[in-house]
Amino acid sequence: MQSLYESLVTFHQQNPHLLKALLAGTLVSTVCGVIGCFIVLRRTSFLADAVAHSMLAGVVCGYLFMKRIFHTEAHAPAMLIGAVLAGFFTVAMVTTVSRFSRVKEDALIGIMYTGVFAFGGLLLSLFSQDVHIDLYHFIVGQLLGVGDTDLWMMAFVAVVVFSFVILTFRSLQLITFDRVMAASIGINVLALDYMLTTCTSLVVVSGVHVVGVILVVGLLITPAATAYLLCDRLTRMLP
Repeated sequence: MQSLYESLVTFHQQNPHLLKALLAGTLVSTVCGVIGCFIVLRRTSFLADAVAHSMLAGVVCGYLFMKRIFHTEAHAPAMLIGAVLAGFFTVAMVTTVSRFSRVKEDALIGIMYTGVFAFGGLLLSLFSQDVHIDLYHFIVGQLLGVGDTDLWMMAFVAVVVFSFVILTFRSLQLITFDRVMAASIGINVLALDYMLTTCTSLVVVSGVHVVGVILVVGLLITPAATAYLLCDRLTRMLP
């Protein structure tokens, strides 16, 4: 009988795109499920949707920065940094405005993320000669078009996210269920919030290249929400 390794090599030689698609889909769905558990338990699902849509502006700005400053085509790290900054900007705007306004936070999230998403679309239209981003694939993804760079980026994001969750699991668990107690025993709640937002942005950016901005939100929320119905402990919910 052929060994598993020989079978995979043969399969890859016959269908080179399918094996990459399978690996990319597995990485994205796994890391989305882990972060999604904390998003669902913290009731910030709509905020994750906002981060996912606002990243268009960050990706376009990252592309323009590399094109105008360094006169080169943007690569994955530049767009990754731009998308993370866009996610931070959206969250910061929602937090700041909600403190000085009577508008509810859920309404502010809807206003901010549509505004930032529209700003990204405007930039994409104005600088279409410099920015080469396929808006259709940005929305629906291109699973069979995953390249080696995308796979390495997703692997890096998976390592970062899993390391963060493992190393700070107890603190994350505490701020998820009782933020007041976490703050009272000296846990830096704000820092963990921003780190979780960073991880969410990284997951969204890596997932958009594969499944698109719409489905990546579904992967963040739906599996975690289903696990929430089936489990009564976070340690069981995560797997």
